Amino acid sequence: MAQTLKEKKNEAEERGIHIPDTICDDKNIVGIYEFFKVKDDEKYCFYVGKSTDVAYRLLGSSSGHIYMYLHNNFSKLVPLKINQYLNEGYEIEVKIIEIDYNDISFSKAAHRLAFAELKEIVNFQELGQCEFQVPEGVGTNEEKFWEEYYKKSDTK
Repeated sequence: MAQTLKEKKNEAEERGIHIPDTICDDKNIVGIYEFFKVKDDEKYCFYVGKSTDVAYRLLGSSSGHIYMYLHNNFSKLVPLKINQYLNEGYEIEVKIIEIDYNDISFSKAAHRLAFAELKEIVNFQELGQCEFQVPEGVGTNEEKFWEEYYKKSDTK
């Protein structure tokens, strides 16, 4: 029998992954989610994502970030980082920010959600966090081109 959201959340809690209780509400959550590694006074954001169904994106079967971790599937960045940080003695904290997805235009609603995600990523990257995260659709060719023509030198 399939686990409920509450059962998956409880299993995650037992392993040191803290998710807001609202994830188990019957209401669908559209918004962004942020993953932090936390130890003592240190709180570091390592990933920001967006979804029109946050509960499923985190805990849903097969591709859910936390679901993958709970099933020892570390083939994607987030479950891999969760595993790494928990093994290093960190707790994982998930923050959810709901975004208004109601509009007469799908394009406007979708852009509002994407912009909220991007704004958070940029804010955290300015703080030296979310360093593993690259924009959607960006691959190794774009990074190589940037390194060759635009990367600033570390030397002063």
